[in-house]
Amino acid sequence: MSSFSNRILIFAVASAAAFFLNGEKPKVSFVSGKVEYVELVDGKANSIGIIENNCSIQSNHLIATAKGSRTQIQYDSKTWRLGSLSAARWLDNDSFWIHSGSALFCSEEITTVHFSSIESNATFYGKGTIIVEATSNGGFKFIPLEAEGTISTAKGGVKNITEGQMLLILGQPSEFGDAYDIDLMLLVKSSRLLNYFPSPLSTFDQIGLAIYVQQLKLKGKYDALIGDATTNENLQLWKFGKNTNAEPSTSQSPESKKGFFKSFFGKE
Repeated sequence: MSSFSNRILIFAVASAAAFFLNGEKPKVSFVSGKVEYVELVDGKANSIGIIENNCSIQSNHLIATAKGSRTQIQYDSKTWRLGSLSAARWLDNDSFWIHSGSALFCSEEITTVHFSSIESNATFYGKGTIIVEATSNGGFKFIPLEAEGTISTAKGGVKNITEGQMLLILGQPSEFGDAYDIDLMLLVKSSRLLNYFPSPLSTFDQIGLAIYVQQLKLKGKYDALIGDATTNENLQLWKFGKNTNAEPSTSQSPESKKGFFKSFFGKE
């Protein structure tokens, strides 16, 4: 068994099995690289298998991606994407748990999603395109690229969603950390959850509009990138000059040669 599989097995054993309500099971629509699942039986790891296109994701499957790998999952009207070096479970119809790495959620229909991580949880009600990323303190980042609705936690109450404003979800009972306005254009240009998949999201136009509105309002005032939250009080920031070229690489895989903005404006 590979060391990658061994690492997944360690925390898979600690996860309890859950069952989907009546309805469609999540189905894999795209796989790139090595994506595995750990099957849990009575809360214990029973077997490890390979995720392939068109297979169904069971509630007792812990999905894990190797370095440079990724997958897309369709579930009713929802699209989910799991990034490189990520591990997550779809616990039931409206519950998603992330252990590590990052994921993207997309829906054009109003829905409820319960997001949770090792230590924290929050409930989203609404529609939109959202990135969640696990942090070292056991919480997670909640990043709405474009969205309408609310997010709530047990201790923090209910907040209206603001496009382009990242929230930290911390602790148990969970509360909101500080909110940070992020540069949507920079994020979208550099995000593999958006650019390294063969088909654009259904909310493609809404993301473009959110970027346009933000650029009009803020006119390039950002000068920092947001990193990990190592503790509830410590958030890493990397600063750069406004006029430098120091930004994440935008090199693309063969399946995304068109690029985000070329596709958005209809240019080859």
